[in-house]
Amino acid sequence: MKLRLRYLFLALAACLVLSGCGSKKKYRHRIAVIPKGLTHEHWQSVHRGADRAADDFERMGIAVEILWDGPSQESDATKQIDMIGLKVGAGINGLVLAPLDSKQMVPPVERARAEGVRVVIIDSNLDKETLRKNPDLIAKYVATDNYNGGKLAGEHLLKVLEQENRKELNLVLLRYAVGSESTEQREQGFLDYLDAQRKKGKKIHLLSDEEYAGATVEEAQKVAGRLLLRLQDERIDGIFAVNESSTTGLLNALKEQRMLGKVHVMGFDSSGPLLQALREGSVDGLVIQDPYRMGYLGVWTLVQALEGYDVGADGPDLSTGEFIMTKQNMDAPDIRGKFDPDYQAKRTIQTPRYKKK
Repeated sequence: MKLRLRYLFLALAACLVLSGCGSKKKYRHRIAVIPKGLTHEHWQSVHRGADRAADDFERMGIAVEILWDGPSQESDATKQIDMIGLKVGAGINGLVLAPLDSKQMVPPVERARAEGVRVVIIDSNLDKETLRKNPDLIAKYVATDNYNGGKLAGEHLLKVLEQENRKELNLVLLRYAVGSESTEQREQGFLDYLDAQRKKGKKIHLLSDEEYAGATVEEAQKVAGRLLLRLQDERIDGIFAVNESSTTGLLNALKEQRMLGKVHVMGFDSSGPLLQALREGSVDGLVIQDPYRMGYLGVWTLVQALEGYDVGADGPDLSTGEFIMTKQNMDAPDIRGKFDPDYQAKRTIQTPRYKKK
């Protein structure tokens, strides 16, 4: 009874906030797309991809409404939970979610499924043990292979350092946040790659891997600044920062301490400042995702599931790819299509084909 009253309240609130009640246009599917946050350019690309999928379905005669909303900060899990409840109460029949925390988001997703809402997870997965016990909880996981992205970061960073004939390396890993499944996978991929290289006889020392940058550039800059001061008596050869905000905050801290250009930096994701840093040589490489394709395939897969197609026939995961961007290839059309709105608008997204159940 309490659950029904809660959803009734949420439905009324959603009508007021979203002006969804009494809408003249009739949609076959109403889909909420809830990212981890709104500020990072990664999520803006996801948004464009989701809207493009809806436009393509419109041309196919399937009207899809995209309800885009997310927390203002990527540390606000409570806000994301409330948003899920609000959208479920508003009568959506599909949810595309990038969970802020792999465990905290399980109960709200379970409640959504209990109300008949189909769910596709993007970017970061839910708790694997939960999905093992209840594989029908989500229709699909659409994301970067973040573990491989971390390995690619380690491979490129070591390649750059070895070109300088450095025989013994001192490296740093700047983590993001506890519970963020995607960045935890990047971190583990990076660490496992270093371990594999040590077994081959390479001398690699990890000076620090316990610091978490936090959800904003400002937090990351403070954490990185303290870390650099703590290691000021050590020679730091290279640092891997695992997402957009942590990479930007790290660069700000290096500049603040007049170390910019003296330490090799490997980052993750792209933004205006990071592209400039890459072009100027302050960053040696960026592992980039394909968030536009992620947003597109998240919506496309969910609509296919709602239309009665077996989207799980080829397995539970759908990879969107991971790529190394350098100063040398950053202007190539296929690379720019991963982050540049003008190039994204011209793209054609290849989609898997599924059969009706």
